[in-house]
Amino acid sequence: MSDFKKNDNDSMSGYAENISKKDRYFEISYEDENGSGQGYISDDKLRFVIFCIENLAENMNVDPVIVHDALTRESDIVDQYIIPCYEMLHTQGKEYIVENLKEVMAERGIAL
Repeated sequence: MSDFKKNDNDSMSGYAENISKKDRYFEISYEDENGSGQGYISDDKLRFVIFCIENLAENMNVDPVIVHDALTRESDIVDQYIIPCYEMLHTQGKEYIVENLKEVMAERGIAL
């Protein structure tokens, strides 16, 4: 994954030399096929994931919590598509991003 860093240590200090000073990273908790854990995501990517969830929810007239669960718990779309494709996706317009995510959801059998 692009800038997602799994936390093998108890603190972020071990990552200090790998993170440029202009980037801010946020600790997140996650669950995957190996269980739960913690990691870090950049400020820009975290904001973009939130943007995607909120706009997809608005477009589909669904609660954002339901969209979040569909993109994280029911599938791996956030970790395996949105974050890795951030560089390309964040340059597109809102309508394109929403339609693209709806297509990815359909391809992966996720219906809301």
